[in-house]
Amino acid sequence: MRNCESDGVAPAQKWARPADRKGAPVDLLTEFSTALRTDSDRPEKLALLLGKLIDPGLDVNSYVRRLDELADQVEQSMPVGALGRARAEALIAVLHGEYDFLGNVENYYDPSNSFLHRVLDARLGLPITLSLLYTAVGRRLGMNLRGLGLPGHFMLEYSDMNGVWILDPFHGKVVGSEELSYYLTRIFQQPIRISVSLEQYRTTTGAWLQRILNNLRSVHISQHRLADALKVLNYMVIVDPEEANLWRDRGMLHYGLENMLLAESDLRRYFLLRNRLHLFTGEAEMVFSGVAFGGWMLEAEQEPTQEDQRVLFVLKQIRDEIRRLN
Repeated sequence: MRNCESDGVAPAQKWARPADRKGAPVDLLTEFSTALRTDSDRPEKLALLLGKLIDPGLDVNSYVRRLDELADQVEQSMPVGALGRARAEALIAVLHGEYDFLGNVENYYDPSNSFLHRVLDARLGLPITLSLLYTAVGRRLGMNLRGLGLPGHFMLEYSDMNGVWILDPFHGKVVGSEELSYYLTRIFQQPIRISVSLEQYRTTTGAWLQRILNNLRSVHISQHRLADALKVLNYMVIVDPEEANLWRDRGMLHYGLENMLLAESDLRRYFLLRNRLHLFTGEAEMVFSGVAFGGWMLEAEQEPTQEDQRVLFVLKQIRDEIRRLN
């Protein structure tokens, strides 16, 4: 069933082609897209730009300066010459203990927890945004910190000449890499086994942003705020434009908000990225896709998956509605 929550678009615009939908939101997306290419080594800058989802006039540079100032203050409180676990524990002691950057246990699903500027203001956040804060401060102090997207939790890997340690900014703890499985098992009260190699859990800038955005999307959808979820997905398709499921999900949100031409356009992109454009067009055309071992197969001969059938059902509703209104 479609949700008819308004997205603030005038009736005359609801049927506009995607290229005709312009204005301030597009400017914000363009700014973010540009920064994604130029500031990929500064994930905190990109995370601050996401703050314009809720504060369009946000002065990102002022918060970058606040991070610079915070790093200067933290450095003054850090013990001189500390290395290894002692340095990791000192960073936790200062940011968690002295400056009270804490996990927001009481309001974990508050959307503000996903925005770095709000975390800086309230000193409360999620594991992933607190980890981002620590990384931004640590990098300014010359510390090698990497995000770890672990099962059910986000933490940081710190390494120097003395070894590797894992920081948990949300709980204010430091553990050795060999203790990690036991530590997570104790937190979640169920067996969790972490691979000896942490490499598979290391998070790229893009994956870090997508995890933040996906948290936001989940919160908005759980609260039936489809228009807000759509704004989040606008950023997600910029971060990973080759991920077909994002276009499918955005198309479904456009459908729920009665943006029918935009929904149809996104679902076309979904089938195109999956080499199944024949399903979208409804034609028995020959669509080829590469398969393993250098072979080729006729994509149109493949049976639609259950998910394909679900999307095609929605696509039919979209096209019926477009024909009715035209």
